[in-house]
Amino acid sequence: MKELNFDSGVVSYSLNGKCEVSFNPADRVFAERFYNAVDEMGKLQDEYAKKAEALQGPESAFELARERDVEMSKVLDGLFNAPVCEAVFGSMSLCAFASGFPIWLNLMLSILDEIEANIGDIQKQADPRIAKYKEKYAKYAAKFHK
Repeated sequence: MKELNFDSGVVSYSLNGKCEVSFNPADRVFAERFYNAVDEMGKLQDEYAKKAEALQGPESAFELARERDVEMSKVLDGLFNAPVCEAVFGSMSLCAFASGFPIWLNLMLSILDEIEANIGDIQKQADPRIAKYKEKYAKYAAKFHK
């Protein structure tokens, strides 16, 4: 059987050298899942922060933080359709801070940079390529559709 191979735009990324994920950063479906995940993560963080205000004692706060991390991990793992959180974050809380942001947000901002860069590049690459193929097919059409 013959095989046709084509560029799907899927790129593999190493997450801090601990885990590999693959996605097309210019795919609208992935971008939608990404933005939904960011919204859900933000809502979970806010929801658990409100719950924490009513807590008495550190034991219950630590338990609540563990619950929050489990829920947030499900969202991130769902984004990639793979169990990445355990490999990438280990036992660290997803809401631990680094560079002024929770680490889950640092990951998402890195992905956002990739999405933005790739979507901008697509149009620049596509216009000349489409023009080339339009010209090619116009020649075929003129030849065969007289």
